[in-house]
Amino acid sequence: MKTTLMRRATIAAAASALLLTGTVATSPSAVADDPTRPGWTLLYNETFTSALNPGNAPWTRDTYAQPFDTIMDDPGQWYRNDYGPAWTTALNSFNTYRKEFPVGQNGWLTASLSARDWNKDGVIENPPTLTTQPLGAESVAVMNVPDHTGGVILRPTNRLPDRYRVEYKLKTLDFGGKRNGSITYNNRTNGYSNTGCKTQHPWGEGSRSPGWSGNASVPYCEWQDVRSGPYGYNGFHFMAIVDFANPAPRNNHFWHYRRKVLMDSFSQHPDRVGSGTGGRVCNAANNTYYNYRDGNFNTVNMWISGLPNWNPGPGGLAGNSQWFMTPCSNGVAEQQLSSAAELQPELMPNQFYTFAIERDATGYVLEVTGNFARSGQRTIRMHRPFIVNNAPIWHYNTAPGEYDGRYNANLVQNEPNGSTTWPNQWPAGSSYPDYFVIGDLYTNVYEGSASLTDLRLYVPQTGAPTNLALNKPATADSQCAANEGPAKAVNGTYNAGLADKWCSLGASKWLRVDLQSATTVGKVVIRHAGAGGEKTSWNTKDFDVQLSTNGTTWTNVATVRNNTASTTTHTFTPASVRYIRLNVITPTNDSDTAARIFELEAYAS
Repeated sequence: MKTTLMRRATIAAAASALLLTGTVATSPSAVADDPTRPGWTLLYNETFTSALNPGNAPWTRDTYAQPFDTIMDDPGQWYRNDYGPAWTTALNSFNTYRKEFPVGQNGWLTASLSARDWNKDGVIENPPTLTTQPLGAESVAVMNVPDHTGGVILRPTNRLPDRYRVEYKLKTLDFGGKRNGSITYNNRTNGYSNTGCKTQHPWGEGSRSPGWSGNASVPYCEWQDVRSGPYGYNGFHFMAIVDFANPAPRNNHFWHYRRKVLMDSFSQHPDRVGSGTGGRVCNAANNTYYNYRDGNFNTVNMWISGLPNWNPGPGGLAGNSQWFMTPCSNGVAEQQLSSAAELQPELMPNQFYTFAIERDATGYVLEVTGNFARSGQRTIRMHRPFIVNNAPIWHYNTAPGEYDGRYNANLVQNEPNGSTTWPNQWPAGSSYPDYFVIGDLYTNVYEGSASLTDLRLYVPQTGAPTNLALNKPATADSQCAANEGPAKAVNGTYNAGLADKWCSLGASKWLRVDLQSATTVGKVVIRHAGAGGEKTSWNTKDFDVQLSTNGTTWTNVATVRNNTASTTTHTFTPASVRYIRLNVITPTNDSDTAARIFELEAYAS
């Protein structure tokens, strides 16, 4: 069915009352400390109980008169240099239309949609939609993209605060992957309808990518097929943090240069996997990987974007390096396609998945909770500092003072059809405020539907004491399992499953936290086995809390014997120190020999 386009019209007057000012604004009644998220203040919670009103925002044509950049945006110079004049002809063979409208209290959210008018007659053939509807006892926002050339996202209207938590519940997902063991279901192939051709046209994977001619003048159906074949894949962005304001759906290669951190699905067609493994997937229940080809293709990838290749070869793309984190790597980001888990869409909506991203003073937290294939119900939560071993998160600095210009460089492209240098891609004095995006960002791949609710924005609780040990480097004498390392004791949670702890069976059991600089500490809180849901008889019986300025000489500030409590608090005269050590003498109150600490927190007083 076709939707008649309305002529361009301004909605500034209608929207101006909903625009936020400054960083984030809200009415006083919306601000509340959330007992379910200690230390956080809830600014917004969009439950989608009210019908959306996109009617005031007509579909308007994007003429590309003001592109976001000249690199890989839809009318990007990169493609012109690579493919030559035939690419411009391909781009001009259809018209792009966009629609945006405010969502939620004070319009704190913006819905952004993109669609194609294939024959340029003023009518969109398969428009995407964003609607609300009841689902059981809840209301949900439903994203529906019936053609892979459309897109739907939700984003904040204004930049995010410098410190925040964004989370939501994903209730249904149908963007590819297997269902009940099959890649074909409901008369669809990997989530795509079986009608007509479906290709990456006109934003192909570079003219010299193998498997196609690389000739931009070929008909639409001869570009790379996204439904099946060596380029076949579907997917969905559970949540990404991007580096520019007012994000809207665009071609997929553009986004590979604009993301900071993200969680997404990557539903490859078996043709793309071929005789290879397809990558690897972590089974968090036993900390081992299995091959993607042996899973259900509904992966959760938790990863960061690193530095780009500043001078790709002929026919290449300006994508950034990709670093994947999994429980099997103990949260260490690795340059190998590795999925943290697999969803089970067949369980939805009776069961759901909660996705969250946090930004603190030192880096980002990626988190997902739900019932995963093979590993069961659990929370997977990983913190990645802004820089690790000289490998940064791309454009992490939301303010100029967070970055000194050390990674700045020029992006250079040399092609037979043109050469361009884009200078100073990350200069000193730059800043890139955070914006999140949720949904189908791509306008040349991805097709399907999804629903979500309880989209929340938090900021740190005003006046709440700062946990000085949160996400600081932690070491220990040993660990019981690969996913029970010392970092779990300073990750900010102690109720995210029985693996959310540091565990040691070593002869001498100790946990050390490096505060990274001289810091005033006057209180340490320890969450023992019972606080994390294990037997209280496993609470640490005898231990010492020690402080040090140099990591060598230690001073006892708490000597505890015959403890049975699940949470212990130790206050002492504040001192300027860099290191905190928990020295375990007797690990439990029964015969068990393992030390278990679900969280160690430190405060100034």
